Amino acid sequence: MNKHLSIIFYRMIINNLLVMIGNFMDSNNSTLEWMLHWSLPKYSPRNSQVRLINEINVAIKKGFKNIILEAGTGIGKSAIATTLANMYDDSYILTMTKQLQEQYLDDFEEILVEIKGRGNYKCNYKGSCDFCIKAEYNLRRCCDCEFRIAFKEAQKAKNVITNYDFLYYGGVVNPILDSRELLILDEAHNLERKMLMLSSSELNREYISTKFGIDIFEPVMHFTKSIYDLKRNPEYWIGICNDLIRECKKRIKKIEGDANKSVQVSLDEFESNPSKYSDFDYVEKQNLEQDLKTFVEISLGLSSKDLIIDLPDKDIILDNKMDISAEFKPFSVVDDTQNLLSLGNIRIFLTGTLGSKDKFCKWNNIDPDETHYIYEKSPFDVAKRPIYIDFVGRMSGNGRRGPKWKNKRAIDKVKELLDKHENEKGVIHTSSNEQAYWIINQLKDYPLVFVGGENRNAVLKKFSLSKGNSVLIGASIKDGVDFKGDLCRFQIIYKIPYPQLNEQVKYRREIDPKWFYYQTVMALMQAYGRGIRDEDDWCVMYIIDSSFKELFEYNRGFFNEYFTEAVQKEVKG
Repeated sequence: MNKHLSIIFYRMIINNLLVMIGNFMDSNNSTLEWMLHWSLPKYSPRNSQVRLINEINVAIKKGFKNIILEAGTGIGKSAIATTLANMYDDSYILTMTKQLQEQYLDDFEEILVEIKGRGNYKCNYKGSCDFCIKAEYNLRRCCDCEFRIAFKEAQKAKNVITNYDFLYYGGVVNPILDSRELLILDEAHNLERKMLMLSSSELNREYISTKFGIDIFEPVMHFTKSIYDLKRNPEYWIGICNDLIRECKKRIKKIEGDANKSVQVSLDEFESNPSKYSDFDYVEKQNLEQDLKTFVEISLGLSSKDLIIDLPDKDIILDNKMDISAEFKPFSVVDDTQNLLSLGNIRIFLTGTLGSKDKFCKWNNIDPDETHYIYEKSPFDVAKRPIYIDFVGRMSGNGRRGPKWKNKRAIDKVKELLDKHENEKGVIHTSSNEQAYWIINQLKDYPLVFVGGENRNAVLKKFSLSKGNSVLIGASIKDGVDFKGDLCRFQIIYKIPYPQLNEQVKYRREIDPKWFYYQTVMALMQAYGRGIRDEDDWCVMYIIDSSFKELFEYNRGFFNEYFTEAVQKEVKG
């Protein structure tokens, strides 16, 4: 297509869009200005997108600082988000995962600039930019440093796509990022849970033991203190941290003393033989400095009584399992959340499942009077997305022989459903990885593929490209993934995804019992949304845990219409 025809083509698109918008405009409040910023110029916006963008613009003009858009699958929230971003001087768009970040970038490459954590960029000398060797020697940084180039581009860019983790560390913990006019938070229903994770610290047993020769659970191993004592005794952990702080300072001082004896390094010397200066001591010093910071933060948090102590079960400790941690979690993250939100003058919260505007505002310390809420149901035909109730028993709690989810009837039911869909791909949602491993072990003759851990994204990519009829299983498939078309024709909820009862969850449940059930409903509705992504798609869901009955009956207000209308009384066929 030549330049002249291209101009005519885009003019035709614009004219069509203007006509379409005119049909949906409120003559007193809406304008056509945003059409110039539509982020998908090759496609006309859907009627619902026109209406929603207009409503958001009206709300902003009225002075609302927070806009919540709860819109189901098929509405096109990302196109709405990027169009709004185009309308302002500058913006941040946040995703929960790097995978979703990349998806945004693929769809809106021309208007977004990406930035991620240093560890995602290749270093010229050590493999990643987590540790900058040249910084240690006060040398001029690499002119071709991938992270520095990406960061500078992001600073100059109008619209930046990043993730919650990077903006939190780069905008709150170590402020190197400035606030922007617009902050768009995708998958905002996870905001509090994400902030709780980002604000937590841990002492890993294996790491501390290997590096410093201290078993943090020694009193439990020698039966001098109980788990209960350690959970209620911050002084013990403050003492551990203080010992570690002293050791870190001692080792750092030694490394610096050795380095001071060295001849001053010139840039030419470094460039001619970088491996000579890329030694273990430098990397170790960086690690020790990070360790020191963590130990100090834990000690100060415990001293000021701002942290909850969360420990593994006694049996796990006594089994001498090493890859376990003592976790230190804040009672509240409202301050950190507010600091994050302050990076945008106007905040737009996008979600497919919110449940309750009032609860969301309360738990994230957002002023409801400054918040405009919009709900838009997904247009997908309910007949193509049924939820079948097929209970085999209650999966929560423990029985005489262990946890109730170790259930033969449940395994038999999963077999039955897998046989029914033997020529189709699907997903089994568990509430823990332990469940997933147990089910896989029980069903060795079926093509089950575990998803979770560090290789999660690699497994998902391989699954999406595979031709076979494998079935994904795990606890981390409820958010941040899209299974279009034949990638997912059925889903099984093995156990209702109640939050794991750690000390922090217990505390939150005590002060507000509804919070616990809200988190459960959000996870369940998110899982439901994975299987159908466009109007021609179809996917069935089976719930085999009878705990759902009580959850559904007593927390109906948290479930949106899209979910409730799909629930069937019995399995058909």
